[in-house]
Amino acid sequence: MSECLTLSQPPLVHAKTIEETITELVPNPDLASHAKSDPCLIAGEIDRFFSQHPNCQALFLPRLEWQALQSDAPWLSLFLGDRLTRSQFYQLPALGIRHTPSDRFPPELIQSVDSAGLHPKRPPTPKGYVYERFDPVSGLHISFRVFDPKTDMARFTKWMNTPRVAHFWEQAWPEERLHEFILERLADPHILPLIGEFDGEPFGYVEAYWASEDRLSPYYDAQPYDRGIHLLVGEESYRGSRHFNTWMRAMTHYLFQDDCRTQRIVLEPRHDNERLFNRIQEVGYTKQFEFNFPHKRSALLMTTRYAFFREQW
Repeated sequence: MSECLTLSQPPLVHAKTIEETITELVPNPDLASHAKSDPCLIAGEIDRFFSQHPNCQALFLPRLEWQALQSDAPWLSLFLGDRLTRSQFYQLPALGIRHTPSDRFPPELIQSVDSAGLHPKRPPTPKGYVYERFDPVSGLHISFRVFDPKTDMARFTKWMNTPRVAHFWEQAWPEERLHEFILERLADPHILPLIGEFDGEPFGYVEAYWASEDRLSPYYDAQPYDRGIHLLVGEESYRGSRHFNTWMRAMTHYLFQDDCRTQRIVLEPRHDNERLFNRIQEVGYTKQFEFNFPHKRSALLMTTRYAFFREQW
């Protein structure tokens, strides 16, 4: 877990209201010294302020007070003396994402599978933790890391053979077969297999994928940078709306942060997963339609960048 997830107490910024939804935010003198040892601190303080003031839609950052902090947070230079909206802030790769975003990878069109047309070549799979954030609303540390076959297989096998999970995934297989499945996932450039953690404790498995190369693409108007999610919560103690809303918002946040060209994120669960349909609406996803895969009847769920950052943050 990264040290930059821990927010200071008390806050290192102070504010005064300018208008009903706009606040002037000024750094306290101690912020500069703390930020030298914690590169995420400035973004973390702004995150905490937005989280504790849900009616605040924008910040005004006075140039004189903030300009000395630009070396610790280069993105500040884009907004000094101007408004930084809530939506803009959470789209910045300044908080959460832990690797070079995919949109930094130079575009090149290729065709990797016969069932899909030309699509952008995808960047190499990142290593270790890809996203970490302390969520001030739930009070939980949420993180995602790349699946490690050496340490995660036994736990993953247990999860996949749980009757609740097996009902929807239909992969209640022995560990040897699941190991082959994971190695295939790790070798596939369009899929990123992840383990989700709360406070460092694994709770579930998530696959993030590029939809245009996926089996889903023929069933809707897939765009080159659409992302998709397959998910399961393996640990019973981490089920429920509090945990689901926290990790699902975080995963959606990560995928939008990872590539600014991604405008939509989709899921294709079984059509009868009513519990998921009801819960995921709270995170901004809506059901588009139902369709038939060869192996199951599914529902297409979708959120957009605009809707997510306007409604969820």
